[in-house]
Amino acid sequence: MQYLSRDHFIVDRARGKKILHLGCVGFADLDTDDRISRASESLHYSLTQVAEVTGVDYSHEAINYFRRQGVFDNVVFGNVEQLERLDTNETFDLIVAGDIIEHLSSPGLMLDGLKRFAMPSTEILITTPHSFGILGFLRYVFGTFSEGAEHVMTFNMENIRNLLERHGFETIAIHTCYQKNAAQARLFRMGRAFFERFPKYGGTLLVLARIRKDL
Repeated sequence: MQYLSRDHFIVDRARGKKILHLGCVGFADLDTDDRISRASESLHYSLTQVAEVTGVDYSHEAINYFRRQGVFDNVVFGNVEQLERLDTNETFDLIVAGDIIEHLSSPGLMLDGLKRFAMPSTEILITTPHSFGILGFLRYVFGTFSEGAEHVMTFNMENIRNLLERHGFETIAIHTCYQKNAAQARLFRMGRAFFERFPKYGGTLLVLARIRKDL
């Protein structure tokens, strides 16, 4: 287990590959105008610079704006819990579900739905807040914790592994990671050495999985 930069790890993993990016618009807690204005800061923007990417998101407004303005032409409308409705039969080298699984009422539907886009070698990369992250716990203790506006569940290393196994995936690796905005904070720079030594306390899980070979 390591403590990693989320975006650097994902972009390096995606370089030169064919990528399916679920929930790609990002910044879900912001209104649509702010999500649009921050497109160039998004993981999807970074992925588009290094890989052949197809994005999926359920924000019609953002997708239409991106197309009209020439920001992204690689995003299609779709609900990640209804991936069977996507009008494509392509397969991908890497499927990225970055900070979306905690938003879903039925995360297993997403996992079942993405199998049609996966080969035996395809990696599934999921990031999600870590329920046992130490900073989140301290914020809770001191009364400053705030859950994401659309978050409906939290995961730890054990239950996300169980969820993946239940839906036919094997876990390759689990790490923790930090987001791009966290790296700018002074307190983060002071505490980074702690998390590199004790990565199990990091605030975001980064999980790599594949379809089980026995299926």
